[in-house]
Amino acid sequence: MAGKGEKYIINPVTLIAELHDESGRPWWKIAVEAVTGVVIFILYIWITVSVLGKDLPKTAILRRRNADWSTRMDRMAGQLDRYEELLDLLEVRDDKIYRSVYGMDEIPQEVRLSGFGGENRYADLEGTALKGIVTRLDVLEKRAYIQTMSFDDVTSLQRTAGDMAAHIPAIPPMSTEKGSYHLSSPFGYRSDPILGFTKRHTGMDFACPPGNPIYSTGDGVVVKVAHERKGYGNHVIVDHGFGYKTRYAHMSEIIVEEGQVLSRGDCIGKSGRSGRCTGPHLHYEVMYRHDYVNPALYMDLTIEPKDYYEIVRRPE
Repeated sequence: MAGKGEKYIINPVTLIAELHDESGRPWWKIAVEAVTGVVIFILYIWITVSVLGKDLPKTAILRRRNADWSTRMDRMAGQLDRYEELLDLLEVRDDKIYRSVYGMDEIPQEVRLSGFGGENRYADLEGTALKGIVTRLDVLEKRAYIQTMSFDDVTSLQRTAGDMAAHIPAIPPMSTEKGSYHLSSPFGYRSDPILGFTKRHTGMDFACPPGNPIYSTGDGVVVKVAHERKGYGNHVIVDHGFGYKTRYAHMSEIIVEEGQVLSRGDCIGKSGRSGRCTGPHLHYEVMYRHDYVNPALYMDLTIEPKDYYEIVRRPE
């Protein structure tokens, strides 16, 4: 057994371990050997890194690990690209086809693309490539949730699609008997009869004596009954669903109430000259998805009076 401080080396000739005594060696020899070892080690590092352009073993391991993770994140980013493309197609189809058919408003892009709130949500990932991946995953999760809810809404409305034909405004708002009215102003731009300048006319004017019965042009719910001295005067707004609303203005009498459910042909009141107008008439508007459309596209003014009266319910 070697004692404390004793050192043995193998004799290359005899292959026997012999006690190595360094007590007689000069200190400077030991110092030179130590310095030489350090210099050789530094020289090795310099040649490896600077001359040969290679990494140190630990650096090489870390670099390989980093490359592996970079590859994984690139693959994940590619998958996210494909998922986003698929979701883009679903959202366009949803807005332009499904929701449009049933008169539903498009979902704003700022709503679809919004992420999750909270300033500190990604604080622990700040300055890392992983932050971008996690952020995109959160946005995709939110978009997928919104799209699922939208499909649920469309499906729910689709169950009542059989009633859609009955709800869309499709008949004139008053009798088509010859001489009972005349169209005094069509839809579109015109010279305002009171103000004088060119202005968009958002409906059709049926000039007629006060007291002509006015009928709902489609199934719906009365959402507004107003009695005003200016503007539309006494008027009614009916929500027909599927994105459609109609307005009946300048009435002399209103016989319906807000919240009342109407069927096509139900009488809602009588024509008059209330509000801002130059003479007795019915101002009739059709609104589709919050925009005014030409009412003439939704009625047949040549319908025979007898056929018209088979549709409407005359007031008693």
